Amino acid sequence: MKDSIIKKFYIGGLDAELFTPFTISSGSHRSLENVIFTLESAGGIKGFGEAAIATHITGETRAGTVKSLRRAGGLLAGRDAANYLGAMCLLEEALEGNRAALAGAQMALLDLICRIQGVSLWRFFGARVPKLKTDVTVVIGDAAAAYDFTVKMRGRGFRIFKVKTGSDMDEDFRRLEAVKKAAPGAAIYLDANCAYSAAGAGKFIKELARRGIRPEVLEQPVPKDDIDGLAWLSRRLPMPVCADESAYSLDDVFNLIKKKAVTAINIKLTKLGFLRAREVWALARAKGLKLMMGEMVESELASAAAAQFAGGLGGFDFIDLDIPFFIRNSGMTGASFLSRDGVYSLDRVKAGIGIAPGAKK
Repeated sequence: MKDSIIKKFYIGGLDAELFTPFTISSGSHRSLENVIFTLESAGGIKGFGEAAIATHITGETRAGTVKSLRRAGGLLAGRDAANYLGAMCLLEEALEGNRAALAGAQMALLDLICRIQGVSLWRFFGARVPKLKTDVTVVIGDAAAAYDFTVKMRGRGFRIFKVKTGSDMDEDFRRLEAVKKAAPGAAIYLDANCAYSAAGAGKFIKELARRGIRPEVLEQPVPKDDIDGLAWLSRRLPMPVCADESAYSLDDVFNLIKKKAVTAINIKLTKLGFLRAREVWALARAKGLKLMMGEMVESELASAAAAQFAGGLGGFDFIDLDIPFFIRNSGMTGASFLSRDGVYSLDRVKAGIGIAPGAKK
């Protein structure tokens, strides 16, 4: 039997507490409740993938994702990982309705083939940018908590703060002023997670400018189906307007670009899987749009995979891969290339993603 034949697959839970609830306008995570998918070759090499569950955003469930990954394992077992492209395409069709499972299965497959070849995922995707620095998120809460968190993370070396908004506009103003006070001169990104109308978002940005706060990007200010609202804001606002929830598929992105509705796209592997994400990258770059690399609530494993995707391809303007800094103990090993100030040193990864599940302490 060839060493590259996929011999076994394993499915396990990934549970970890968060230091603080990750609260956005559409819901809140108090813990990480994901799924780990492992592929093992006949040569004994393992590849690891993570399926990130975000029920309040995507409607996907853990039980449904486990079921989908069992199907993926059955499809991959006995196949030669050397034909990874054929396997990736097979997964695209089989897991179309469960993108978290799709991303996790494709991640495990890519990790496996890169480990077999002895190259990092970063080199596999082109090795263009050796280091990436992520922002850090200020979740919805009160202004005092936002100030304390910003002071703490500024002290650790973070210089970009992504502020979640959309729950209470007056409280949002107070939190943003607290962030500005705690980190003067730091860059600020805004993410409303669909919370505003177009007119409301425009009013919000105008008031922020009056208070001396000028965000560098505004992410998903309106409901995901309000393409006209995105276009209206993109024509009127001075900063990039970035689609996230509105960019759930390659078709979505194609139509957003055709209608000139946005000036930036947030690529998340959990939304798109790796093949679609690569195509979104190519289309957006061809049309001159800015790019954000984002994630759901994901451990070091999926975060590192996303960082290597972005750093390998290059061309990303905004990096939002900070969830590992909110996790109390994921049990992952090998994350020494991620520094405490949010720098992913991708050129230090030897093979695959460089992260593996380990025993929790």
